Amino acid sequence: MAITLITTVPGLHLQSPSLSIITSPTTLMHSWKSPQSPAFPDLSPILPLPSPVSSTFQHRVSTKSTSRVTPSPRIPPELFLDIVSFLAVTDTSTITDIHDQSNLAEICNCSLVSKFWLYAARDHLWRHVRLGGGRRGNTFIELLQHYTSGHESTLPSFAPHVKHLFIRESRGGLSWGPKWLNAVLPTLAGSLVNLHSLEAERITWEYLSSKSRDAFIKGFKGVRKLSLRVCEFRTTLDMIRVIGEFEDVEALALDRVHCEWDDIPADSEVFVSRADDRTIPKPPRRLRELAMRGAHTRHVLRWMRVAMKHDGGRVAVEVLRLGALGAKSAPAVGKFLKTLGTSLKELHLGFDAAFIDNGDEVVSHIDLSHNNVLREMHVYGLIIPSLPPSDLSNFQPPTRLPPQLMPLTALLDGVRAPLRALSLALYPADPHALSSMDFEGLAHVLDGRPWTTLEDVLVVVANEDDGRMGGIVSQRLDRLLERGVLRVNVGFDDREVLFI
Repeated sequence: MAITLITTVPGLHLQSPSLSIITSPTTLMHSWKSPQSPAFPDLSPILPLPSPVSSTFQHRVSTKSTSRVTPSPRIPPELFLDIVSFLAVTDTSTITDIHDQSNLAEICNCSLVSKFWLYAARDHLWRHVRLGGGRRGNTFIELLQHYTSGHESTLPSFAPHVKHLFIRESRGGLSWGPKWLNAVLPTLAGSLVNLHSLEAERITWEYLSSKSRDAFIKGFKGVRKLSLRVCEFRTTLDMIRVIGEFEDVEALALDRVHCEWDDIPADSEVFVSRADDRTIPKPPRRLRELAMRGAHTRHVLRWMRVAMKHDGGRVAVEVLRLGALGAKSAPAVGKFLKTLGTSLKELHLGFDAAFIDNGDEVVSHIDLSHNNVLREMHVYGLIIPSLPPSDLSNFQPPTRLPPQLMPLTALLDGVRAPLRALSLALYPADPHALSSMDFEGLAHVLDGRPWTTLEDVLVVVANEDDGRMGGIVSQRLDRLLERGVLRVNVGFDDREVLFI
């Protein structure tokens, strides 16, 4: 059975379309996913009617017919939404896919069917907005200002349909040159009132005017997800003050946020003293997911930890993502993990390139025995360098070197929670380097009692597949392979440690 959408009377395209059921074995909907199939005809009245057309429809639209014909049943509103949602979904899940030319044209055609279809299509057309200056960004601002400036329009504004906003500041030739965002932030913040997530990139807080700063904080205050990437603040306290203003944020990402200097006082009580409440706000009370990389990690974690200590667990982070973790921030990470305790459900750790040398020092500060409700753990950035070549001039038997990545074994040995999922991202220089990894100690740890609940173990070998690396991992972790929980992927690791 095929479903063909047809208008009740040609020309009345702002009315809801009718539903015509055509029962024919030759019109089965084998091409449902094709935009050109009869399931998705162009409903514009200027185009020919779709074929095949039932005799009932031909009789009903004929101007010569005088007999009364029972109208076709209406499509339920839920089916409208399913059709538009089907068009909006692509093979990949990146947020820019909605702007693909083919999808954009199809959804725009849907918006011409009726007013109801217009609203349903707008929800997908404008859900994700990415602005980075230039002609595209200026055109969007002009369109937004047209709707908000009181001009009469036959259609309501599209602004309420924007749920996810990405804004990027133009680089500019000089630091004191005009910045694109500084001029448009008041318009964006005052118009986009239904935002769910905000991602800001390359913003220098000091370069924004007081009007733009107030608009940024007050207009976007209600977002649930906030991401600051490659942004700059004058001091660490300036960064903390901005973050603290977003009280309803549930997911926070700070990626390579730079502060010119650190002005955090040595006395931690300054974070919670009543006299400084206006100066240093408390962390977002609804924060459940925290992601950081190179963003003064230790200062932000200390700020949140002190607030949790004095405010009865105000922040209960369930998902923690830390990238470029090194020896400098490891002590603060260890204390924060201990403070989180049983609230932590998912942990992502990405180590810097120096982990192969100072991994023992980093791991010594991280004790996961307090996080006994942890369900998932993912480790990134495990670089395994090549071993030094043997000295051919030395006639003595070569000295056996200790296995590499033993700190990883020590880190996992401290887990006491019944984990369901574990993933490791390995970056070996060659198969010989991969073979030198401490697989024996790792296999011994994963055979322990705390790891009997594992349902999925993913090992990603980020290197060209030469046909041997995947076999090395499967052979050295054969017990996991026998349990049916081991997966080995050889190739580029496209996972993001800071993705929220």
